[in-house]
Amino acid sequence: MSKTRIAVAGAGLIGQAHIRVLQASASCALSAVVDPSPAAAAVAAQAGVPLFTSIDELLAQDRPDGLILATPNPLHVPQALRCIAAGLPVLVEKPVATTVAEGQTLVDAAEHSGVPVLVGHHRAHSPIMAKARQVVQSGQLGRLVSVMGSATFFKPDHYIDDG
Repeated sequence: MSKTRIAVAGAGLIGQAHIRVLQASASCALSAVVDPSPAAAAVAAQAGVPLFTSIDELLAQDRPDGLILATPNPLHVPQALRCIAAGLPVLVEKPVATTVAEGQTLVDAAEHSGVPVLVGHHRAHSPIMAKARQVVQSGQLGRLVSVMGSATFFKPDHYIDDG
């Protein structure tokens, strides 16, 4: 069985997290990194995959099975629309769009085209959420009738500074 080939656009902190997951996957393979920054060359080289400076360049030379957009937020919608136009399934990191109107444009394009567009809800699969689910399902807390929660996650300075 061949692995699903996934490219990652954005070689920053979140993109590198996706790259690590793809490298550890039994069913998926990292096919390429897409990022115009000089630092991306080292990320792609370390991962052993080609580097492309744009989605257009990727599509001109390769055809992955899907693409993960872990690029700066203002690029999400235009890049996702480019993927949709090419018939390329795409996972878009949050926030999906910078305005409601942009978000609606993306939703409309995805619905009209039938191209799969996913939103990166990575915390739904985190060890913290898995443990919370285990505790709730165990009955330890009794019968739950409602839940309200909030969480604060530490983000190191480089997460904000490096975008």
